[in-house]
Amino acid sequence: MGWRTVAFALDAGTAICAGFNSAYFFDRLLFGVDGRARRLAVLVLACVSFGTFVEAVAVMASAAGPNDAGFAASASWAAVRVLPFAGAAGVSALIARGVLFR
Repeated sequence: MGWRTVAFALDAGTAICAGFNSAYFFDRLLFGVDGRARRLAVLVLACVSFGTFVEAVAVMASAAGPNDAGFAASASWAAVRVLPFAGAAGVSALIARGVLFR
């Protein structure tokens, strides 16, 4: 398995987690949050999660394109992609815990 596969898998995982997170936060924003401060906080979390989703999809698309500059084929690029994945997966874990233990 090459570094390109590792980076793609990290970005795919990031996109899945961030998509789940943004859907959860947008649902909370539209149907389940009271109070102005809480609505603003949920809006910010929804935007951050959606931005992470868009970033991961864009990176996967550019790495899969014919003009790939080779950035996704290096160990350093795969290492950098661990951070967005860890953040998105961490938020997903917190959401899942909150939903399960409500």
